[in-house]
Amino acid sequence: MKAILFSILSIAAISLSFKADAGNITEKFKVYGNCTMCKERIEKALMVKGVKYAYWDIETKMATVKFNPEVVTLDQLHRHAAGVGHDTDLVKADDKVYENLHGCCKYERPDAKN
Repeated sequence: MKAILFSILSIAAISLSFKADAGNITEKFKVYGNCTMCKERIEKALMVKGVKYAYWDIETKMATVKFNPEVVTLDQLHRHAAGVGHDTDLVKADDKVYENLHGCCKYERPDAKN
């Protein structure tokens, strides 16, 4: 009897987790930055309504975001990252915001001339 009850509860939990993810998609995109301060700032900026999780990898400069596109769009996510000073491949951060980043956070901007 306990085994049957456990099986029923397990199936119910699995089906609820699938429903919680219904409509969510995962996207990866480049966000420029350098360090752990950048990581914290970028992930915090991406954690808006409709986002289930946001992760930024320091080495690859790639953000992985799971979100509901009916609540927030990919373009909006790019704008949120740029809004805190981090360029993406689609949206350039405002120069003034970039200049106010801590020294270690000033990455080489993708369109910068050497």
